[in-house]
Amino acid sequence: MKERKENEWAAMLALNRLGIEERRRARDLLGEGKSAVEILEMLGSVEWDGFDPGKEVALCRQKGIRLLSVCDADYPKLLKEIPDPPLVIYVKGTFEDNDANAVAIVGTRHPSFYGKTQAKRFAGELAGKGVTIVSGLARGIDQAAHEAALEIPCGRTIAVLGCGIDVVYPKENEKLFSRIFPKGALVSEYALGTPPFAENFPRRNRIISGLSLGTLVIEAHSRSGSLITAHQALDQGREVFALPGPVDQLTSRGTHRLIREGALLAEDPEEIFEALSSRWIVFYEKPAPGIFLEEPAVSAQNPIPQDNSGDSGEVRQSDVYKIERFEESGAVIEALKEEGGLLPEEILDITGIEPGRIPGLLLTMELGGLVRKTPDGRYFAAK
Repeated sequence: MKERKENEWAAMLALNRLGIEERRRARDLLGEGKSAVEILEMLGSVEWDGFDPGKEVALCRQKGIRLLSVCDADYPKLLKEIPDPPLVIYVKGTFEDNDANAVAIVGTRHPSFYGKTQAKRFAGELAGKGVTIVSGLARGIDQAAHEAALEIPCGRTIAVLGCGIDVVYPKENEKLFSRIFPKGALVSEYALGTPPFAENFPRRNRIISGLSLGTLVIEAHSRSGSLITAHQALDQGREVFALPGPVDQLTSRGTHRLIREGALLAEDPEEIFEALSSRWIVFYEKPAPGIFLEEPAVSAQNPIPQDNSGDSGEVRQSDVYKIERFEESGAVIEALKEEGGLLPEEILDITGIEPGRIPGLLLTMELGGLVRKTPDGRYFAAK
């Protein structure tokens, strides 16, 4: 938890309990440099319902739960961009830079064999490309998506809860709950101990879509909460994808409706990866001066633009055809040239690169044309 006066954190937690219009007003005032304590005084009383913000701060510290304010630099950038971001989020686990490359996968709590299989396929293949999988830790499609991401050696997943971050819901996901935060993060905007009230979940869904560049819906009834997530994603300016299903299946009605409304029909994970190609963010490290990666061949589909990446440490895919070499990429290329096609876990074993860095590194190299990935998940040196 960042160092901040406890009364300021307490005021932020109080503001987090306000209605949507008041929260937006509070966010504007925070942007103008007002402190949370000042804003709370300006906006008047808050309904506490027995909530003690000072005690909440102490409990979070005791339980190893981080509080992130919308003003903090490490608050997720994508979430900060939505119309109504939580003023404070509770986090168990860690965010990494490459979590900016995230896709949400949501759907029914009662999936068919087909739906569960496809959720695992999409989540697993995208996670294998370095994409973070975001979902809601519910039964069914959410559970399958989280589990598939965790099965990838370097996969990452983020679960957004509709209850307090110290509440396991549903109980059957207790083991999954404990597996997520070492390889991703659990996130909630609700106070510790908050039960999973039904009204919490529609509000929670804006965070799922807000953390993601795109949202994929796999099996949903016509009144499914997953459709709320999809429509919130559209309102946030994010892409929406839907998996088609059997026409005589009730859980196909929601996804087919989304397709009729303009959602992109998704039959293969690669289609999502390509559809979001202009939005992926590539993170790289500055190497020793004068060392560069080999430039990929110039073609109409793969032009090399002028170097305009600047010094920000992040560049978008459209700007990333000449990437500075750093030691890890050289080690990967050397391993691929010596061994041929390798799975990510094999690259990890040979190079000794830190596991958390492999997904982002392989994504960078694939987008930069330095490696290619085959359908069986193996990577080859491009030249």
